[in-house]
Amino acid sequence: MIYIYSNSVTNRLKYTLDIVFKTILQVEYQLVDKEIFTSETNKPKINYSDEELPSSIWIKPHSLLFETNIHPQDIQVTYKKETPYFFKTSDIGSFQFDLFASSFYMFTRYEEYLPFVADEHGRFTAKESLAFKTNFLQKPVVHLWARQLRNEILNIHPDFLFPTWIFTQINTIDIDIAYSYKGKPFKRRFGSLIRAMIHFNIKEIFQHYSFMFTRKDPYDIYTILHKIHEKSNAANIYFFQVGKYGKYDKNLPIGDTMVHLISKIAKYAEIGLHPSYVSNTDFLELMNEYQDLSEIVGKLTKKSRQHYLRMTLPETYENLISIGIEEDYTMGFPDQIGFRAGMATAYPFFNLQINKQRPLMIVPFQIMDGTLKDYLKVSPDEAILKIQEIKKTIQEVNGQFVSIFHNSSLTNKGEWKGWLAVYREVLG
Repeated sequence: MIYIYSNSVTNRLKYTLDIVFKTILQVEYQLVDKEIFTSETNKPKINYSDEELPSSIWIKPHSLLFETNIHPQDIQVTYKKETPYFFKTSDIGSFQFDLFASSFYMFTRYEEYLPFVADEHGRFTAKESLAFKTNFLQKPVVHLWARQLRNEILNIHPDFLFPTWIFTQINTIDIDIAYSYKGKPFKRRFGSLIRAMIHFNIKEIFQHYSFMFTRKDPYDIYTILHKIHEKSNAANIYFFQVGKYGKYDKNLPIGDTMVHLISKIAKYAEIGLHPSYVSNTDFLELMNEYQDLSEIVGKLTKKSRQHYLRMTLPETYENLISIGIEEDYTMGFPDQIGFRAGMATAYPFFNLQINKQRPLMIVPFQIMDGTLKDYLKVSPDEAILKIQEIKKTIQEVNGQFVSIFHNSSLTNKGEWKGWLAVYREVLG
């Protein structure tokens, strides 16, 4: 047990301490009053107040965890031994920066509640983030700060037992378009063929006719994926988009083809909802998609990831909670790999507008196929190196590595030639 003293206790503080100690360090703590804190001599003690107290680790607090509003913060990032710090509160001691306030700022995505320049899809992109601007996006900073605190506790109390952290991995597949031709309405297939002919797209024309004669669909790689997954100990989740057809929503309509595919995969992998592009601003559509997928699977869907990673805080998460989602896998950037929230493990959502923890677990991801190929413009070989580097970073803090790939990117054909090998490397 770790004793913590603060002369003020707020929802923000309790939430932060829960994540740092219970989620990351996996130890229990207790907030105690000053009398108990000063009288205890055998337990590790952390003093989170403006007053210096004997025989304890002192972290002088920033005001952030005692505020109730949301406003721009004056942040100056300083690097020490390649680790970034901000919210400086002292010039003395082992902790001159408020690690708790800094952690809270990162994993609540505080900056995303403030005005920002959105991209064409209304998203908060990496280039808008503090982590990208000050060059620590590829560091799981909250884990690094927690590890520093852990080491300081062990320096003072070498017999204190911290559990051994365990590295874990989750592979996720987004099914934006289940099949290239199979199950598509004739009107859509005929329209795409005409467009291919108008633009003299010989490859596309050939694929159309090839499917008509062989019935082999280039996006139908589910058997291959299942065989690959059987050789891995990692968990696998397939996120299905079942929304209405639209400009950014191109999946098949719900019919025999989609029902058969989802039901088949549900027998050996977890199924999650991939809410459509329009559902991020249309709650009724979101609810309909949730109900449709749950009916196909035969049980209530508990996991989700936003299509196009469209997310607005706190509205998107509150809408997901309202329909019954318990875990969301959207926390990551479309344009950069790394740690959007500074976290490499699942943690609960905190709504800054109402200053309360909410019943939704956020599961951050670190890499996505489209980010590597389309935004960073790297080759398959270069992608493997970047993934290995991120994965190694997570292994060093014994966090959770989560990747996103799409069935359409693992065909190993055309622009995605060589990317199936990248996926095999991810699982390796």
